[in-house]
Amino acid sequence: MNRPLRIVTVILYIMVSAYGCISSWHHYGERFLLYFTNLGNLYCFALMVNELVRLIRRKDLSLPLLQWEFGGLISILVIGAVYNLLLGDPTSAAYWANKPSVCLHLITPILYALYFFATRPVRKVTVGGIQTSILLPYLYIAFIYGRHLITGDQWFPYFFLDVDRIGWLGALCWIMALTIIFVLTGLTFIYLGKRKSRNH
Repeated sequence: MNRPLRIVTVILYIMVSAYGCISSWHHYGERFLLYFTNLGNLYCFALMVNELVRLIRRKDLSLPLLQWEFGGLISILVIGAVYNLLLGDPTSAAYWANKPSVCLHLITPILYALYFFATRPVRKVTVGGIQTSILLPYLYIAFIYGRHLITGDQWFPYFFLDVDRIGWLGALCWIMALTIIFVLTGLTFIYLGKRKSRNH
């Protein structure tokens, strides 16, 4: 992907992500930051803004930044997968009528993934990329449960974190299952990236 096309793609991503996040903010209000979808999209939004600046200034991509971008890739792909497979219903008209949700759960994951795989040397991603992909959701979980314990608020953004509904053991099982998904997804991409590099 040449530089002008990269710039256009990044700007498109930023516009779509900004529309989705601003609309979601208006919808959820003070609970906006309690959704991993929103935080994950904000994280990837920040990475893409940084990418735009980097492209304009013609800066090289550093290896540590690649690991953080890889963590963003896994997060936003899991966001899309979990929502579209467990929480949303892509076969319903209501799903497509909610344009901000479509932006944040479908379009941004696809755009981010396409851009990452078209422009990034996946073969150079290390275990640090896997660690980053786990760190982001674990920081989120710590934030959600810390808020719950400090404020006593019984409301949870997702059913698989709702300890009042499924208990701490149930929540732990979900967290471990999602951790495995994050790790396996990351390892799969790293393996495919290294294999593709050996074949060329």
